[in-house]
Order: sequence, then C-alpha cells, then structure tokens
Amino acid sequence: MTEHFEVGVIGAGPAGLSVAHPMQAAGKSTVIIEEYLWGGTCPNYGCDPKKVLLAAVEAKERAEWMKGFGLRGHEEIDWHALMAHKNAYTDPVPARKVMNLDETGVAHRYGHAFFVDAHTIDVNGQRITADTWVIATGARPARLTDVPGEAYLFDNEGFLNLADMPDEIALIGSGFIAVEFANIAAAAGAKVHLIAHKHHLLHEFDQDLTQDIIRQLEAKGVRIEWDFETVEVTKQSNTEYTVIAADGRTVTVNRAFVAIGRVGNTDRLNLAAAGVELGHNGIKVGKDLRTNVPHIFAVGDVADSPVAKLTSTGAFEARYVAGLLNGTEPAELSYPAVPVMVYGSPKLGTVGMSAEEAARQGYAVEEFDMTNWLEYWRLKEPVAKAKVIFDHEGYIVGATVLSGSADELINYFTVAINTKQDKQAIKHNLYAYPSLGSDMSFYYSGSNDATAFGGHAF
Repeated sequence: MTEHFEVGVIGAGPAGLSVAHPMQAAGKSTVIIEEYLWGGTCPNYGCDPKKVLLAAVEAKERAEWMKGFGLRGHEEIDWHALMAHKNAYTDPVPARKVMNLDETGVAHRYGHAFFVDAHTIDVNGQRITADTWVIATGARPARLTDVPGEAYLFDNEGFLNLADMPDEIALIGSGFIAVEFANIAAAAGAKVHLIAHKHHLLHEFDQDLTQDIIRQLEAKGVRIEWDFETVEVTKQSNTEYTVIAADGRTVTVNRAFVAIGRVGNTDRLNLAAAGVELGHNGIKVGKDLRTNVPHIFAVGDVADSPVAKLTSTGAFEARYVAGLLNGTEPAELSYPAVPVMVYGSPKLGTVGMSAEEAARQGYAVEEFDMTNWLEYWRLKEPVAKAKVIFDHEGYIVGATVLSGSADELINYFTVAINTKQDKQAIKHNLYAYPSLGSDMSFYYSGSNDATAFGGHAF
C-alpha cells in the first residue's frame, strides 16, 4: 500500500521542520520522515547543548576576571550538575517536536528513507509518494577514513553526552568544533591535546585574531599538537587510547574525539533512482533551491548553495522554499549577510567581507581594541578586538569581532551590512545606555574612548 502527500520532507531537523509546518498550515497535505532524533542535530547534540555547557564556562571565566575587582574565591565546574542541566534541555526535544507535528497535523514517519523513483521513497518497506519532495537530511560528523583504530574515536555527540569529564582528552581537528570543545573541556578541568593536521587553527577565519584564541587556549593549559597527521589510534585499555602521528609522535589520553568537520547525508538516499545530481559540495541546486529534477528541492547542509552550512541558513532556505511553493517568495533566493560564530573563549564572530579580501579590493579596514569600552572594562575582560570593513562609499561590508560578547556585537554589524549603514547611520542609532550598543554608537560618534558621555570619560 502506498501513501500519497502533496509535500514530502526527508529530515526533521530545523530545515525540514521549517518547510513542513508552513506547508501544512497552507492546506497542503505534508509528511516528514526522520531516521534518528526528531529535531535534528542542533537541539539534540549540536549548537544548543554546546551553548548550554558554555554557560558554566562563561560564568567561571567572568568570575576569574573579576578577582580583585569585587570578587574573591574560586569557582569550579561541576560536570555532573552541568550535564544534568544540559539534559534537562535536550531530553524532551524529540517528544516535543513530535507533539508539535501532531498539533499542526503534519504526518510523520520514522525510519530511513531512500528514493525508489523521482516521486517515490521507501521507508522501512512502506512506499510514500509526493508531488513535491524537499531533501533536508542534514550532516553528520566526518570521520578519519582509512586510519586503523579510527572506530575508537568518539564524535561531537559523544562529547556532548559525557557522563564524566576524563582527566585527559585529545581532540583531532582544527576547526570551530575542536576549538569550542577544547575550551569547554579545559574549563572543566581536563588536560586537553588539540591535534592540528597543519600549523593553523580556524583557517577560514581572520588569522590575526585567531592568534589571540591560540594564546588564550594555551594559557588555559591546552596543548596544541601542530602538524600532527594522525595515522593510527590504538587502545591500551578501556580508559587509555593512543593517537599516533606519521612522524612517530604519540598522544596517550583517556578518551579521543574526532572533530574534523561534517559531511552531508546524501550517500544513502539513492539519489540516482530519482535522477538527482550531486555537485562538489552537496546536491546541485539552482537559485530557487530546485535540483535538476524540478519537483525535488534540497536545503541546508545537503544543498550545494553559496552560504555557510549553519542552522540559521538551513532554516532560512527552508522558509524560502515553503514560501516559493505557497507563492509568496520570488523566483530566486537572495541571501542576506550571514554571521558565523566560533563559541570559544573569547568568541570569534565574522560576517561579510574579510580583511584579506578587503585588502585585495582596496577597501578600508578599521581595527580597534575595545577593552576600554564600558561593557568590557566593567567585566575586566582581557581581550576584545574588532576589524570592520568599509567599501569605497563608506558603507560597512564586513566585520570580525573577538570578545566574550562577539555573538551580540556581530549581530549589530550584520544589521548594518544588510541595511547599508555607514558610520553616520550607526552613531545616530539610539540604544539602551549603558550597553554594548551604546558603546558602539559612541565609538562611531568620533570619540576614541567609547565610554565618553557628555564630554566625560572615566
């Protein structure tokens, strides 16, 4: 027996759900299929739980900054209590997502889906057809292929579900996941080895500001193993593993994790049966996110679209497809500026054009230290820097921020880029005072001291 729907969605993460709910609300019969956790990576074992854990790290560090300035004593992270706090958020997610689907009338099926033909998928032997299909299957952690003992390595889900923080860990990777986890583990008291395949971290980010992150990690006791090509992982016991490099170096730890990026979940969809073509970075899509098969769309991590693969961009693309199908969006998707964050300590955020590209374009790059801004000075934050890019007309076209509140400040710059603001526009914005927004406004009012107000500065 075959079920038929007007719209079928494969994948129930933020992108898939962002298609399914509005399609059902528009009166189109909709089904969504998931084979793992309802809600997808982000709320279950990705962005959200990571930031819940980071709350304790931030509180601990802020207390350390304020020692001698109004605080005394020592704070330690209670990993068991912190994990219980995290679990209180993540444990209800799948059931809550299913309840939302029931409430809105979206049909849902559990199991692995693969195409039988361009209109039909198979889920546990059940055939489902749809007039329109949206592929939103997300991504999974990349693994070290052809490395003996690779199976001994845990991934991001394993890290975010650690019942106990091991005394000593290794994180294989040099991207934002490895840096974020290294920061959390070090704050929780672990001895951390960050294993970098080459001699750089966060290669897609501003390398000047990345040096500050490296110094901060090393100051916290993180040992960075540079130019370490992992060729084997061996198990010494249930609590001891050795990571071996091509040059013979070894790192022996209680647990090792792989954090080398993510790969889109396209390989088990049997796309060939539907005639869907793959590109270099996922499923080929046009400017309307259609594949080469007109009634099949791809969004989020699996789409070969020109934006960073983030929860925000996946949901944005999904909302566009829903609007396109409902007749409320234009024939081509236009992307706004997209901020990208590294939730380390300090945080690193970037949006728009980089300083490197600005130099090639001949654009102005303004660099400044923000530690004397009131918002940072009052916390005694040790590192707070920014680079802002202005085009030939004086409009802001890019920014990179390094600070404990970089995620907030980068949003201000994102709005500035998307609304074509220059310094004059920023200084005429009114924000709550005193706040990070007012500090920014005062800075662009021409004062070198963003704490100046009414002609006075502390």
